[in-house]
Amino acid sequence: MVGLIEGFLGKQADCKKSRVPAVFDRWQSITGFILACFILCHMVFTSTILLGKDAFNAVVEFAEASFLIKGGLPIVTNLIAAVIFVVFIAHAFLAMRKFPANFRQLIMFKGHKDRMKHWDTTLWWFQFLTGFALFFTASAHLVDIVFNPHKITAEHSAANFHTLEFFYFALLVFMVVHAGVGMYRLYVKWISIEGANKQEMFAKRNRVKTIIFAIFGVLALIALIADFVWVSL
Repeated sequence: MVGLIEGFLGKQADCKKSRVPAVFDRWQSITGFILACFILCHMVFTSTILLGKDAFNAVVEFAEASFLIKGGLPIVTNLIAAVIFVVFIAHAFLAMRKFPANFRQLIMFKGHKDRMKHWDTTLWWFQFLTGFALFFTASAHLVDIVFNPHKITAEHSAANFHTLEFFYFALLVFMVVHAGVGMYRLYVKWISIEGANKQEMFAKRNRVKTIIFAIFGVLALIALIADFVWVSL
């Protein structure tokens, strides 16, 4: 009965505000941070093809514990993908709470966005759109890796790029935009921005925004160049 009251009213039986939304927000931020860091590492990983096939294969073998077992354990890649997939589904479930629940709410938000012309609100809109796209594209990619029976090699990855060239280009764009905006929003949400006045606070926030977007932008550009290399193999 207590759970029903909290679920319908957003309050506990003693009329105190429920802490559940705050807990969900915290875990949404934690899972989002994990995924954003993974995306940065993943872009670096796939970009090693710029150093040649041998460099890429060497990184894969190291990640698969070749320093412990000769040739490595390909199942390590499957397990890592499985863990990331679980984190991804948890993050998606938590983030869906913030999505417009129906068409009317969607129209209301778009009207609010157009009237406000507030950059951070527009960034959330981009994050919403890319998050929706990632629910399908990233899920497909992760499931493919989880159940992939073959060892990942430069040759095998190049074959995938030739088959799904547009898919991987789109996935890169969705990931970078969503993760970049997400990391900036995490900073604004959880880290206090102090300053002598409003202008100084805005300047600090814009500086952090520039740094975060620059990091994701540079790595995305390198990853994009690497994608063209994959296609050319």
